[in-house]
Amino acid sequence: MAQPRTPDDKISLEIARLQKPLAGRRWLAWLLFSSVLLATLIIPLLAVWGAFGGADAAARVPADAHHKQALWGGAQAASTQAPHTPGSLDAMWNPGPLATSHQSWAHDCRACHSESFSRVKDADCLVCHKDVTDHVDRKQVTDADLTETRCATCHRDHKGPFGLVAQNKHYTATNCAACHADIKQSYPKTLTENVSDFADAHPDFRVQLATERPGVFQRVRLDKKLAERTTLKFPHDVHLVAGGVNGPKGKQKMVCNDCHTPDSAGRQFKPVTMKDHCQACHTLGFEPAVPGRQVPHGSEAEVLNTLREFYSFVAVSGVPLDRPADLQPIFAYRPGKEARAPSFVQGPGDAKTRAAAAATELFEKTGCVVCHEVSRVQPAKGAARAAPGDDLPQWKIAPVTAQHAYMPAAKFSHEAHATAA
Repeated sequence: MAQPRTPDDKISLEIARLQKPLAGRRWLAWLLFSSVLLATLIIPLLAVWGAFGGADAAARVPADAHHKQALWGGAQAASTQAPHTPGSLDAMWNPGPLATSHQSWAHDCRACHSESFSRVKDADCLVCHKDVTDHVDRKQVTDADLTETRCATCHRDHKGPFGLVAQNKHYTATNCAACHADIKQSYPKTLTENVSDFADAHPDFRVQLATERPGVFQRVRLDKKLAERTTLKFPHDVHLVAGGVNGPKGKQKMVCNDCHTPDSAGRQFKPVTMKDHCQACHTLGFEPAVPGRQVPHGSEAEVLNTLREFYSFVAVSGVPLDRPADLQPIFAYRPGKEARAPSFVQGPGDAKTRAAAAATELFEKTGCVVCHEVSRVQPAKGAARAAPGDDLPQWKIAPVTAQHAYMPAAKFSHEAHATAA
């Protein structure tokens, strides 16, 4: 079939000329493509891999080990900062130095970017930050502005060692307050107060206090008069008196951290226990003739069983305990008290009578009552004797308010910020 003839007019001829393959155009395209590929990908990759001797391979973190490493603090992480490639050849795809805690992964993009050439996903952050919760409970708030916000929206990396700090300050000053300045309008059910400026106009925090109902707590703001119901008697003014209190080694001036010691993370205080903090002064001895013998700091039944067994053993075995006490008082006296109780072994009656007298002294006068609310109770009628102390008078010690976190929502760790001034 004959090819259609091109018209002879000038416009048609020019169109036909432009449509003809340009001599060498394909070769020129490949040359330009290869040049761009070489300059922007191959050479920077070789620089990152150390082909030019500019990168210290020993400083890099293997890709299969990045999630096994702990986040390092400022001073230690700074020493592992990624070395620069010669001429900063990787600058075209590297948006900047990582934050201090992430600098040990500067050569391992997969530590945060699970997909190549894609932004960091929330799931990537949660690989390490498992304990971080949503900014707002998604079951209570369905606002798309919050539920669709990524972690990296606020916590932006690649801004230098202190980039996250500076970025968070930026959000604290403006973006956060933009929503929180009238939080009640957006979320009427919230208990959060309005915050017009997080640095200069933040309301007092709320602390968690125990109520009279066991296991029930309430949140109270610090600007109110705080009081917590507790059955434990502990007069701070007595223990922190300027002249000191009578201790095993004489006068001892107490300070707050004698009892209140922070845990390793600096987030909470270690529990205060009788054994570690109280028993050195408030001993649980009951018989002056045997200063080293003490009842356990446990249940009422354990105390009564110990007393019943002790005086029964002394009576049955004929142990000679007729000497007067020649050592310091062994009862849990209030600091400064020097009264000395008589020896119950030398008292009248049988082993049961002596055990009952020692129990009365311990529960109601010199021991338990010093720190606890104690009340005498009647034994259950017709109850069979199941333990040695069941035939003695019975007492009930009010349950002590369990130690709890006063700011349960606080996540701040002093240990993690130990490198900060």
